[in-house]
Amino acid sequence: MIDKYQYVRVAYTGYLEDGTVFDSSEENGPMEFQTYCGQVIQGIDDAVMSMEVGQNERVRIPAEFAYGVYDERNIQKRDLAYVPNADQLPVGQYINFVGPAGQKVPAKVLKIEDGFVYLDFNHKLAGKNLVYDLEVVELLPKKTRRTPISSYGAMARTADTSPVQEELVFNNFLDNMGITPEDVAKADLERRKRNGEVEE
Repeated sequence: MIDKYQYVRVAYTGYLEDGTVFDSSEENGPMEFQTYCGQVIQGIDDAVMSMEVGQNERVRIPAEFAYGVYDERNIQKRDLAYVPNADQLPVGQYINFVGPAGQKVPAKVLKIEDGFVYLDFNHKLAGKNLVYDLEVVELLPKKTRRTPISSYGAMARTADTSPVQEELVFNNFLDNMGITPEDVAKADLERRKRNGEVEE
C-alpha cells in the first residue's frame, strides 16, 4: 500500500458509465500528485493509496467521491444589464469566470430569458458515476511538482458541492472586464429610472 503524503505518478483512463472515454493519460500524460492532499478526486486518491507500484486496477467511483452530486443551488440567475456583451453569450456552451484565488470557474449558459441569463456552475461531470483504469507507474521524490493536465479530468480536485460564492465570482468577472462598482451603480440607476422606481 502507498503511504499518505507520498508523491506518485499514475497512468489512467476515465470512462462514463456507458463506456465513453472522457480523459486519458495517453493524451495528457500521467498525473503526478501527492496522496491524501485533495489534489485529485477522492475516489482516485483512495484507490491509489490501496495499490502498489506497477499494479493496475479498475475502480468505480460514485458521484459523491468524484465531482459531487448535481446541485440546483449552483444555477445562478443574472441580470443581463450587468453582463458585458450579453447579446453574444453562447447558450448551451461554457464561459469562464474568475474565482477568489484567480482560478478559472467555468459556467454553462443554460438560457437567456426575460432580461436574465441562467448560469450553471456545476462541474461538467457533477452527478455522474465514473470508472477509472489506474496504474501506479512509480513513486516520486517529495519535491517533484505535479504535472498539470486537463481541468476536465482527474486533476481537477474533488468537487465542492456547496453553492458557488456568487457575488465574489461574478464581481471578479466584472473587474476583469474593466467594469467598476461605479459603472454597476450607474447601470442600476438607469434601470430603476426606466422602471419608474426613481424620478428623473
